[in-house]
Formats: sequence, C-alpha cells, structure tokens
Amino acid sequence: MAGPTDPDDGIFETLRRKDNSAAQEEKTRSVNEREKALFEKQQKRLSELVEANTTLPCTVSSVRVLGAVNTRPGFLKRIVDPLLSANRDRPYTLSEAIRETQFAADKLHRHGIFHEPISISIDRPDRTDPSSTPTDVDLYISLREKGRVAFKTGTEAGNAEGSAFTNLYWRNMFGGAESLNLNASIGTRTRTAYQATFEAPILADPDVRGEVGALSSSTQKTWASHEEVLKGGWTKLRWLGRGGKHELGYSGIWRQVTGLAEKASPTVRGDAGDSVKSSVTYSVTNDQRDYPLLPQNGYLTRSTLELAGWGPLQGDVAFGKAEVEGQGAIPVPIPGVEGNSGVSFTTGLRAGLMYPLPLGFDTRPQASRINDRFQLGGPTDVRGFRLGGLGPRDESDAVGGDLYAAGSANLLMPLPRLGPEKPIRMQAFVTGGRLLALKQLEKEEMSSGSVRRGVSSTVAELGNGLPSMSAGVGLVYAHPVARFELNFSLPLVVRRGALTAPQHEDEHTPPKPRPTPSDASPLREPHHDVACFGCDRLFVSYSSMMLHLEEGACKISARELGRFAAGAADSHLYVLPQWRRYIDEVYGREQIGFDTDIEREGCYECVECRSWFQSLNQANQHAKSPVHKPLVFKCPGCQTRHSVLSGMLQHVEQSARCKEGLHRGTGAMGRLLQLLEERVRGRRVEHRRE
Repeated sequence: MAGPTDPDDGIFETLRRKDNSAAQEEKTRSVNEREKALFEKQQKRLSELVEANTTLPCTVSSVRVLGAVNTRPGFLKRIVDPLLSANRDRPYTLSEAIRETQFAADKLHRHGIFHEPISISIDRPDRTDPSSTPTDVDLYISLREKGRVAFKTGTEAGNAEGSAFTNLYWRNMFGGAESLNLNASIGTRTRTAYQATFEAPILADPDVRGEVGALSSSTQKTWASHEEVLKGGWTKLRWLGRGGKHELGYSGIWRQVTGLAEKASPTVRGDAGDSVKSSVTYSVTNDQRDYPLLPQNGYLTRSTLELAGWGPLQGDVAFGKAEVEGQGAIPVPIPGVEGNSGVSFTTGLRAGLMYPLPLGFDTRPQASRINDRFQLGGPTDVRGFRLGGLGPRDESDAVGGDLYAAGSANLLMPLPRLGPEKPIRMQAFVTGGRLLALKQLEKEEMSSGSVRRGVSSTVAELGNGLPSMSAGVGLVYAHPVARFELNFSLPLVVRRGALTAPQHEDEHTPPKPRPTPSDASPLREPHHDVACFGCDRLFVSYSSMMLHLEEGACKISARELGRFAAGAADSHLYVLPQWRRYIDEVYGREQIGFDTDIEREGCYECVECRSWFQSLNQANQHAKSPVHKPLVFKCPGCQTRHSVLSGMLQHVEQSARCKEGLHRGTGAMGRLLQLLEERVRGRRVEHRRE
C-alpha cells in the first residue's frame, strides 16, 4: 500500500490542480462572453431606439456638467451654452442634439484637462414641472479632471550630450484650461537652461491658444569654438485653420557669443560680443501621419518664415529666413502576410534660405552673423557627419551657411520575433545634404541688387555636383515621449571641407584641407597666401595672420602691435584717443577677476558679465577673448568699433557694406599693414642679430 509520501499521490494532486485551473478558466471565459453578449445586445437595442426616434423634435432645456470641480463655470458656459435650444434659431431633432453634444464633449477633451472617456446622458425633465414641455430633454456631461500639478526630475542622454532636468507642470491653473510649464536643466553641452511658458485658450476655444514665455540658456558650441548665452522672451498665437496648424509669434532675444576657445577663428572672433534679435515668425504645419514618431502611412508638410530687424522691428540683426519641410510614408505589402506587415518606406526633404535685409529703415542689406546662419550635420540631421560638419568653415570652426538642402530615405522593418505591433523597427537609410554661404560678386559692395544676384548664383551652385551623403543601418524605438535611434553609418560622398563622424574619421575622411576663401567668408573672399610678418607661415587672410601675431606666436604681443598702430602718422583714422589708457589698464592685465561660490565648488564667475565657468582654464579663455575689451579701434571706412586689430581686419575682409580696402600702401588700412610689416620684420632682424 502506498505510504503518505508515495509519489503517485503527488502526480494525481498535480493533475487535479490542472483540471481545476482549466475548469476555472473556462468558467471565467464563459461569464465574460455572456456579459459581452448582453452589453452588445443592450447597445444594439439602444441604437435601434435612437434610430427609430432620430427625426423626433426635441428641445434641450438644460445642460449639466458633472465632475468639473476645479473648472470655472464661465469657462464651461462658453462651451455648453450653444447647446441650449433657447440659443438656437430652429428646433433640434434627437439625432442633431446627440451630435452637437458630442461636439461639445470633444471640445472639452481637446483642452487636455479631463480624462477619457467623457460620458453623455439624456433624460426627460420632471413631468410635474409646469415650465417643461413634452419635447424637453436634459443633457448630462460627466467627466473626471486630470491632476493639476505634476513635478518630475530625471536625466537625459543622447545626441552627444547628457543632462539633468527638473520640470513643474501646472494644469488648469485658473480653471480655464491654462497651463504653466517651468523647466530647468544643466548638461554637458547646454550648460544651463531655464524656461517658463504660460499658455491659455482664447475664448474657451481649444483650437485657438495664446502663449507667452521667457528663457535663459548657456550652450557650448564646440563646433564653432564659442559659448552662446541667450536671454529673452516671446509671445505666440496658435490656431487650427485651412491647411493645418498655424502659428504667429514675436520674440526678442539678447544673445552673447562668449567663452571663445584659444584657437577660435577670425570669423567667430569677429561675431563675438552682444547682439539683439527682434523678429516675427509665422509657420504652418499639416501633419497627416498615422503615428508621427514611427509613421507607416501619411505625409507631413511644414513651412516657416522669419523676419528680423527690418523696419520697425529694429534690433542688431536684419534678415529674412524661410524653411520648408516635407515627409511622406507608405506601407510596403509583403506577399503572404495579411494585414499590416509593419514594413514602411519614408522619405523626407527640407530646405532653407537666409536673405540679408537692411536694418531698420536703412537701405543697405546687412551681412549675417554666426548666431543666425544654418548649421547642417549630426546624428539627428545628416547622419554620418559631425555636428556642424557640413558647410562653410573658417579654420576648424563651422561658421554656418545661408542656403541648405537635405534629404533622407528610410526603409523600416519590424524585428522578426516582435512583429509589427511593437514600436521598434530596424532601419536602412540614406541621407545627404549641402550647406552653402551666400555668394557675393568680387569687388562689389553689398546692395539689394548684389544680394539678389548672390542668391541666384548660390541656388545654382546648390545643384553643382553630388551632396555629402551617407548610408547605414540601425534600430529605432518610438517611446511615447521621444524617438530613440542607434545607428551605424558610413559616408558615401564627402565634399571638400565636410567632417565625418568620429568613428569613421580615420578610415574614410580625406586629409583635412586648408580653409578655402568660399568656406571662410560668407560674403567676400579673403586674400590668398598671406605671409606672416614675423615668420614664414602662410595664412588665408590678413585677419587670421594678425590673430596669429596677437597670440604671441612670433615673440610679439598684442600690446606691441597696438603701440605700433598708435604711433602711425594717420593713427587717428583707426585708433580712438583713449588708446594709451587702454594699453595700461587692459592689455597690462593677465586676466580679469573671478568670484567663487562655496555652494558651487569648482565654478568661477566673471565679475564683469556674471557668466559661470566650470574650470579656471575656461574662465581664463573667456577673459582673454575680446568680449570684455574696450572697442578702441575703428574702421576708417564705416566707423564700426573693434577690440583687436584682427577683428578690424576681419571686418574689412568680410563686410560687404564697408568700402575700406586692404591693398598695402594705399588707404588707411593698407598703410597700417605696411607699417606693421616694417616694424615686425624689423624686430625679427634685431632678434636674429642678438
């Protein structure tokens, strides 16, 4: 006889448990099926009753909204009051009343302050009420409000940057679907960023919204050897109309190019300092994609126009900027696979043009600045190339361009074991693009006519030859918040001056070429093969050669160069009277002062502009840059002021509105170059004798 520990008992008990589990699952499934059948029968009966009475006249005597505890009655009244029959010029039928009520519920949903679903009920008023009529109905809209305040912190990594952020979101702030969004972040490239945005619907319409905001940020732009500080605000009006979503806005931003690297190019140094952009923007977006982060079908069109500094806008910069973008996606059927295969083919194309305009009510167009030009290249742009790796360059800096075109083609496929339902895809892609500076005819001053001819010439050049291109494969994951990609790319076409991504640079990038005149200057070609006054090196421009001298590479200092300039007979043409004081008080200092903060150990604050730096080396580089030096040199041609000789020379080389020339021996600047060459070469001979 089997004992209590007989293995046969364990086998029977296991089989019994399996039988009980299967029976329970079958019972649960049967109950669910009966409940589902009963619900469907009720819904069908209700639909039949509604259809049988759709043409019956009815009068909406009252509308009651239930569950809106924190929402203003006046806000709700604007949405539900049009439903009342007293506010209509003709009576309802039952189907019309239901349809209009659904429209009102959809409006409430689109404000984003209520949970789904929003339920609608119809009831007869109390028959004993003497004011009621046989056709009266009461409408009830039941809803549940979302949480009002959300606070979150986190970290983000991607696009060669890591950051930590804090966000506070206050929904339905004053009971009228207003929202306040406060965001603060610190990172490796965007050092600090603070932003506040307040948004509210206009007249309780979810399709018309207004927004005001303010920002303060500091971003390290390593591809252009500087740091950009932004402070300002904006206001926007958004509405849904013909052609898609429209947006009209105004922004006023104070910008500062600061923290120049030791090897910053003359173009970057020439644009260093402060500027103010006052601009109006208009954009229209028509997005018909089924899923924007991972589209399988549909299309997107977007166009943006920006006007800065022209006419009453004022500011320090003036230009017109236009950008267009288009994207399309089509599903790819697979033989033998029914329904959605998950395979899709997407293409995208975008282009932009920056057009110089006169500042204010002036008549001469103004050259563009590095802050405003387009940049092209990077993992989220033209893959396979560095950030800012395409387009004009001055030495090692990407100085941006005025015209660009870029495109891509992607084939997306689901992973074999996951299927098309999961938001992850394999992709094979080809991307390409080209960025050009606006061409300016040689020896022609900048005018409206020359700008038009330059734009026409640059557009023609855009189609000259193949653009820089790359191809690759990767993985795409469509998270509800953002799209994440992990790609391997290989450059196919690398135009002269383009920089590929670091992982392919050693194998596929040709030797780095010398900057060409068309790369270095967006508007005027600099001189070729300029020999240094103090050594045998050659430079592409007088400004880059002068920067080389100012850095002390040829045993001469910027102070001595300035003294040579001040000693010339016609120095009053390009040196301000207080230059001697400038030598003693500014050039004589090794560095400007910095404050430290105990709570922010390891940070240094400039006492003049209150900018923060994470290391003493960065702080000293900031101190040695022209940002805080007085503007003691003046251009003889247009009287613009500069802090260093190299900056003044770079201005003369690139500014199309300046008539001053650099022909040695003629003109004030030509005589200055001849004088500096004689003095520096004289010192060189003295050093050799010693």
